[in-house]
Order: sequence, then C-alpha cells, then structure tokens
Amino acid sequence: MNGDLCAHEELAVGWAMHSLEPDEEALARDHVPTCATCQRTVQATQEVLASIGGAVHQEQPPPRLRAKLMEQIEHIPQEAPAHHTPRHAAPIPLRPQHRRRTGRVLLAAAAALAVLAGAGYLGVRVNQLSNQVAASQARTDDLNRALSLAADPATNRAVLRTASGDEVAVVLSNPNSGAVVPMNLKPNDSGHVYVVWGASTKAPVPLAMFDVRAGSADPQLLAWSSDAHKHTTFAVSLEPGRQAPPKPSEVLAGGQVAPA
Repeated sequence: MNGDLCAHEELAVGWAMHSLEPDEEALARDHVPTCATCQRTVQATQEVLASIGGAVHQEQPPPRLRAKLMEQIEHIPQEAPAHHTPRHAAPIPLRPQHRRRTGRVLLAAAAALAVLAGAGYLGVRVNQLSNQVAASQARTDDLNRALSLAADPATNRAVLRTASGDEVAVVLSNPNSGAVVPMNLKPNDSGHVYVVWGASTKAPVPLAMFDVRAGSADPQLLAWSSDAHKHTTFAVSLEPGRQAPPKPSEVLAGGQVAPA
C-alpha cells in the first residue's frame, strides 16, 4: 500500500455508510484505524452522507398531512348532492405552487459519493438511496400542495358518490389548480386510467386523468384550467388505454359543488 491508494478504500466507503456484511465490517474495523488513506475516505464519505441528509426539507409525516387535508376539505362549503349521477368529465393541467430544489442537491451528493466510492455497487446503493429520498419528498410536496389547495377560499369541493350514495372521491377545483382525493376507488393497472369529467355542460367534457395505485390513497394533483373550474358538476370514470375518450364508457360516480 502506498500513501495515496489502498485496496480497501471501497470497503472504507461501505463502512462509513453502514452497509457492509458482518465479515466485511470486521475487516474494515481492523483495517481503517491503521490506514490514513481509508480514514480520509471514511471522513469524506460521512461528509457527503451528511449533505444528502441535510438537503431533505423536513415535513410533517404524510399521514398527518393527509389528515389535515381531509379536515380542511370538510370546511369547504358544498351543495347537497344531486339525486342523479352525472354523465362525464375530463382532464386538466395543474401548476404546482411550490417547487423545491432538493432533487438537484441530492443528485450532486449522490454523484460525489459514487465517484468517491470508485466502484459500481456503491454507486447503485447511493442511487437507490437518492431515489427513495426524492420519491418521499415528492409525495410530501404533493400533499402540501393539496393541503394548500383545500385551504384556498377560491377552491370548490365536489364529493363524488355512486348511484347508491357511496363516497368514492373528492374533487378540489380552483381557477388555477385541481386535485382528486381517492377514497374508495380501486387501483387501476397500466392499461387503464381514471378520468375526471366536467358534467355541467350538455355533453360531458374530459378534464383530467389520474391513477390510483395499490396501497395509496394520496391526493392526485390534476392538470387543471380556468375552464375546468367553471364546472360545478363532476364525474369520474375508469377508461381503457392511457388517453381520455370523447365520452365516458361508464360513469362510476358524480357530484356537485357550490359556485365559487
């Protein structure tokens, strides 16, 4: 071993990340204290890991955010539900209110750590970590946006009910953004998509599309517009393919909102 290189440097990175197998852990524990190169590698790795952790903006846990969202939804005034089920509706684009720069910081930190490791398997581990953190951050961001939307005085709420009166979803609509909160909608596969329809016109208008994933009841932000917000009656359908058809194949539920 010379003063600049060490065959165990990759092992030192894994030790700093607490990602070694027991036998590797024992080897690193014996070697690192005796090797200045590996000690520097451990210190540099810990600094990069700290930057990854510090880049993540701390938020309330998603379950609490969703509880706040549902509580806020309850305070938005709504007309009594109609006795008939509306026919159709469609997709709309949403403009997020807030966007954090966390992703770029995470990618930079992950790249630095991958270079530091000098090995493929560590680069994969770092990428997995970054992806998990980024996905969690994106989910929290969406919940925060939906909460802000529900708290906006300009937002209308439509509870979508089946013909038998079962509540399956809530549509939130304001002039610039919209969201749907699935309550009792079944998960769809990649060959189907849910469509929100504006049913205030003679012919239903497709406003937005969304997916419901297994095990998730998180609100889905919709591509919305001021024209979509003009509707006071909404409906939802599940359609084959990945595009909204001209008219719904079968309306699952519908509901009305009070005018803004």
